[in-house]
Amino acid sequence: MRICDAHCDTMKKMSQGMPYDFSFEDAASNDGFLQIFACFSEEDENSPHQALYALQSFKENTEAEIIYTAKHALAVLKKGGFGAMLSLENCCCLGEDIENLYHFYNLGIRSITLTWNGENQFAHGSDCPAGGLTHKGRDLILLAEKLGVLIDLSHLNRQSFYDVISFGHGKLFASHSSSAAINPHPRNLTDRQIRTLYGCGGIICACPYPIFVNGKQHASPEEFIAHLRHISLLTDGLGVGLGSDTDGVKTTLTHLKTTSELINFPKYLKYCNFKNYEIQNIFSCNFEHFLEKTAKK
Repeated sequence: MRICDAHCDTMKKMSQGMPYDFSFEDAASNDGFLQIFACFSEEDENSPHQALYALQSFKENTEAEIIYTAKHALAVLKKGGFGAMLSLENCCCLGEDIENLYHFYNLGIRSITLTWNGENQFAHGSDCPAGGLTHKGRDLILLAEKLGVLIDLSHLNRQSFYDVISFGHGKLFASHSSSAAINPHPRNLTDRQIRTLYGCGGIICACPYPIFVNGKQHASPEEFIAHLRHISLLTDGLGVGLGSDTDGVKTTLTHLKTTSELINFPKYLKYCNFKNYEIQNIFSCNFEHFLEKTAKK
């Protein structure tokens, strides 16, 4: 089964020489694997240098094929290959000059998350009780749309989320957010947000981080599957995907810590009475359809 995983933080651990859970070998041995690798910046990084270094280092050491277009991603998946799409998580590293995005684009960045959890020069993150998209944030979205870069709405607070949808006309998705109706964590999305994003042609990639799943340090596969099922019901079964957040969280879901466990996770969905086509939609088909739509924009 092909797999599309919308978010992991392996790049940061690699750049710091730390051990990581993502397995390039397991991903390459699967029958088609697309992984979005995030280039993460701390909230006080207001210069592009460190992020550019991490990105360049990753490109020089990865065993995956770097993805540059949606059509390219679909072709790699079709041939059963292993593709790496690169994202910029927290655009604070762009500093005050949004044209720094060109440097990242030239190195392969094809998706951006405007903020992390706090406030930066572009928008307000999920920890902010108020505030939305800034004027500089609007300029950044226009540039991203010009370049054809995906805009990831995970990590935004609700006002910024709706501001981006109202202002932008680009390629929108949520890379790693679960259901606020099941667990009202500020990083999760409400039913209204889920329906709105899906209505714009986007996809919501549920994240199995236990804090998002049930607000605790540990969660069961069945508890996470409830989020997948809920988002699926809100989006006609076609707007739900997976964003594992591998290497980005302190605690992980039981049986979903490593790449090999991710590859074997469909058996838990079968156990919970998901049909084969529903499992394929969650793990790959829905994200592939999202890429097909973005390729036409």
